[in-house]
Amino acid sequence: MWLLTTRSSSGQPQEYSLKPGNNTLGRSPENNIVVADRSASRAHAEIYYDADADTATLVDLQSLNGTFVNRERVTVPLKLEPDDTIRIGEHVIAVAVRHPDPPRPAGAASGTQALTRDALLESLDNQAVLMYEVSRKLNMVTDLDMALYEVSTLLMTSMGADRCQVVLASDFDKLAELGFPVSIAQTAIEQRATVLIPDMSDTEFEVGPNTQLLSLRSVLCVPVIGGDETLALLYLHKNQPEARPFDRRDLQLAIAISHQAALTIQRMHLLQRVSREQGVRQLLQRFVSPPEAEFLLQEFLRSGSLPPLTERLLTVVFADISNSTRLAERMGVRVFGELLSLYYEQMTDIVFANGGLVDKYLGDGIMAVFGMTAHNAEPEVSAVRAALAMLEQLEANELSRQYQIEIGIAVNTGQAVAGYLGNKDRVEFTVLGDTVNVAYGLQPHARPNRVVIGPRTAAAVVGHFNTTRLGEIKVKNRTGPVQAFEVLRG
Repeated sequence: MWLLTTRSSSGQPQEYSLKPGNNTLGRSPENNIVVADRSASRAHAEIYYDADADTATLVDLQSLNGTFVNRERVTVPLKLEPDDTIRIGEHVIAVAVRHPDPPRPAGAASGTQALTRDALLESLDNQAVLMYEVSRKLNMVTDLDMALYEVSTLLMTSMGADRCQVVLASDFDKLAELGFPVSIAQTAIEQRATVLIPDMSDTEFEVGPNTQLLSLRSVLCVPVIGGDETLALLYLHKNQPEARPFDRRDLQLAIAISHQAALTIQRMHLLQRVSREQGVRQLLQRFVSPPEAEFLLQEFLRSGSLPPLTERLLTVVFADISNSTRLAERMGVRVFGELLSLYYEQMTDIVFANGGLVDKYLGDGIMAVFGMTAHNAEPEVSAVRAALAMLEQLEANELSRQYQIEIGIAVNTGQAVAGYLGNKDRVEFTVLGDTVNVAYGLQPHARPNRVVIGPRTAAAVVGHFNTTRLGEIKVKNRTGPVQAFEVLRG
């Protein structure tokens, strides 16, 4: 019996047994074999089956786009052979001769086969037409979940499978939970080999109880390999008794699609990495100077993470505009907005210039941190120098002079918990602890246009700046007072 199996990326495989006499192929529904392809003519070709001689002869009916057998255009009647491949447009038709109850030949295409470079090249060569449409669809996808869905849908459609799933490497430990025959899947993963089992009733693989309940008829597993890494596993099965078992051509198509899947997964990972890298770069540029941001970014790319929350000795600076609510009312929203924008820009530049990090903007103020990086040997000195530069910049600002803007700046040194918190989508720099609370509490005592510092900061800047003792200051939400000092200007 001569059997034709039609495959395309847009529909499930269709089988047709040649009947004696003429068997027509074309786009018209009146044909014996309907080829729903825009490249097919209404009456495209015919195959004459001589039952007595058991031969099949293909004739192209002067079609516009041609009929191809084994990549050669048919120009004269051609006697077909088993394993020939007919192509009409994007439809591929496999030719086979099936004998009743055939003996199982040695070296059949079932079992385990190493997924070598040569096996991949052969599969890509034999499935080039179908892979055109597969590549077109997958290259349009920019989301990993959608890409995996497209791969599984394409495989189910092109092979007529009852189930197809793409299992990422991160889920290999969940194969049993997903209901897979684990021994088969593990063989494909560990040996980096394809596993083709046309008939599950004739296999040496052990299957678990969940698999037995499915009454599997045929199984196909192909690892998705990118370089030296196994990225995923393609798993397909059929469980309908009348279903055509997976064969060598299905295996070749699955191998070809696995290669495209590997390229797609790698592309998705690259896009995710670029997106995350860009997000981290934008995050760092909010907090640190561009050179420092690039340094931290390279550390992130090397280790895969930014510095986590750890306890360290830090110097915290708060610079806050006095009476901002009344100031906004007096200036008007637009002018006050311009003032804040200029204020943040100038103060941030000063922090960066002195080796500090901007932790956050506070509506009418700014919080900066010094001592997070090894590039700053004297963070206390840098913090105070930055505070004095802020006052000088404010007084040089024309808007500040016009509206008599006043600020207060507090600097405090001590142990604090600092680092980066978040997930793959959002990361924030955070500083926590009593050192932060004291700096924030000292800031109201620094108005107008003064720099007030805590005791450890004062001790560290001796010889660099002139200071005067203010005595004990009660800080809000803190049980004990704080010895405060003022940095003298000029």
